[in-house]
Amino acid sequence: MTGGNESFTAGPTSMSYLTCLTYILEEWTGVEDIGDYLSYAFYILWLLFPLVVVFVLPGVIVILFYVSILWLHIYKRKNEIKEAYSHDVWIGAREMLATIWDGHGRIWHGYELHGMENIPQGPGLVVFYHGATPVDYIYFTARLHIMKKRRCSVVADHFVFRLPG
Repeated sequence: MTGGNESFTAGPTSMSYLTCLTYILEEWTGVEDIGDYLSYAFYILWLLFPLVVVFVLPGVIVILFYVSILWLHIYKRKNEIKEAYSHDVWIGAREMLATIWDGHGRIWHGYELHGMENIPQGPGLVVFYHGATPVDYIYFTARLHIMKKRRCSVVADHFVFRLPG
């Protein structure tokens, strides 16, 4: 830097904000060529970003599973006395969890459900694919509950019951 009150844009050439930040960090830390360190840090961040994305989605889903289970447990304990006097205490819990999972599916995955008019009023069979985890089934039942106020039972492989929680 040249003086006390001079700005980086004053003078014959103007500098970019990144160059200005580099000069400020060099003076503040006392490290010369800090731009090389910053470019290396940005390279490492760019290199590891796909790994972060790969582990964030399953982590969010697992956390949401356990938060749902914890919320249902608290709801059950809170409403044990009310159960004797009301018809069905789980209506509020179903509505809340359906809203949470539907919001997660819409925001994170852009989940939409088409063809709800083809589901019969009586019993029916819905066949679907569920990749490594049955999250799409959870999104489906949440959306079905919100739109039609119906519950859906499932026939699943033994793997589904081996999932923790």
